[in-house]
Amino acid sequence: MNSEQKGFDEGLSEIKKDVEAKVKKSVVVPEYLTGQSKIYFRCYPGIGCFTKCCSGTRILLSPYDIYALKKRLGMTYNEFLATYTQQSFIDNTPLPITILKMKNDETKSCPFVTAEGCTVYADRPLTCRYYPVGMGIMKQFDKGTGTNFFIKIKEDHCLGHNEAKAWAIDEWRADQGSTVYDEINNDWMEVVLKAKTLGMVEFSQKSLSLFFMVSSNLDAFRKFVFESNFLNAYEIEPEVVKRIKEDEIELLKFSLSWLRFTMYGEGDFKVKEEARKTARERLIAEREEQARLERERSHREPD
Repeated sequence: MNSEQKGFDEGLSEIKKDVEAKVKKSVVVPEYLTGQSKIYFRCYPGIGCFTKCCSGTRILLSPYDIYALKKRLGMTYNEFLATYTQQSFIDNTPLPITILKMKNDETKSCPFVTAEGCTVYADRPLTCRYYPVGMGIMKQFDKGTGTNFFIKIKEDHCLGHNEAKAWAIDEWRADQGSTVYDEINNDWMEVVLKAKTLGMVEFSQKSLSLFFMVSSNLDAFRKFVFESNFLNAYEIEPEVVKRIKEDEIELLKFSLSWLRFTMYGEGDFKVKEEARKTARERLIAEREEQARLERERSHREPD
């Protein structure tokens, strides 16, 4: 077995675990699919299984999903999160993530689905856009290169696979409007992928809190940037500061790029030397305080 096939098999195994955690009675078709691979699929009002895929599932919300939905509904981030979401974790990682809160009914259906279809269809989450295709990113971090691959998801109830409409996967992605989501979410996906690749690594509580904030609440990140010492800690060009102040999408992309930098040191952010010195002094002080507490604890404990 060559290294490429071995890497695919390992990656497919991880994706299969993820998908099986999200959908019931599903089959992940074990094919190595590229953007040019063909699938046969069509979904439309009137097909016998219409909207069945919108119930009994776990819909993870990416940062751009949340942005698009809260904007569509005319809500703030806090309002949207409180009304339509709950916290979970990305499979096989300690990373906290926002998922869509399903209706508390017999079918556990999506809050935006009706018998006539999706009421937020133009701004539906990326998971819904890709269906019935799953996506993985095979990444060799030491070489800094990556290859996209795709898998086909077949659920027992889904009749769309019996349709004669043929798509190249890249055609399907373009038709469903998923490419812009992939582009904006790219840095975030790289963070998630690396966490999954490294397994259940330990992150500090601060890192996990920052990950959740950046992943789910751009309003909170905006306050973090403009109402703290953030801009004094990094060398950021004035035109960049202007853009992220005026354009929410630019702020979103900036936040995801910064998240990748702060969690894995990947990216072009430069920390000012004064901020580095302050951080080193703070770390030394924290370690000294921890050592002092350990000494006090050892003195109090009986022999």
